[in-house]
Amino acid sequence: MKKFLPAIFISLVFTLMMISQMLINGQELSASRIEQNRERFSLYEAKFHKFKAVDTKKNEIELTKIETPIIIVNFWASWCAPCIAEFASMNKLIQKYPSKITVVGINNDTDNPAKAVLKIERKYKLLFNSVIDPEGKFAEDFNVSKIPSSIIYHKGKVIKFSGKEMDFMDSDFLALIEAKFTE
Repeated sequence: MKKFLPAIFISLVFTLMMISQMLINGQELSASRIEQNRERFSLYEAKFHKFKAVDTKKNEIELTKIETPIIIVNFWASWCAPCIAEFASMNKLIQKYPSKITVVGINNDTDNPAKAVLKIERKYKLLFNSVIDPEGKFAEDFNVSKIPSSIIYHKGKVIKFSGKEMDFMDSDFLALIEAKFTE
């Protein structure tokens, strides 16, 4: 037992050093992520104020002129299964808070996008209109590299970003937006 004691001691010291190093680097990574989110949110807020487009129903959209306190900008495509999967909960959210939430879809189909959007709007009875973006101009402006992606604004300030499929009826998300209704 005595001859293994130095090896056990060295292993213990080495393990403690490794754990402390991971904790220190983990904190830096976390701080780095927070800074990246600040930069991303700042970009989204700047784009919010400049956003002007025409949707598939020929309505002019300016995010700054929308009066609901919560605006969701959702990037999607007809061929994207996770995008389609979001629509049921998104429709329920719109039905639950019709005067407090506006969804603006940004469609990224490239092959006959007008036809693809119309087909999806009818099939899933979408309660929001979409802007067609076949060249990816809006996706590029907002630095969105994957879909589905949703940017959730409260009075022009980003309160959440999701770069994956989202359940818009999730209790944590509902608590987040309901807290904003009283502000």
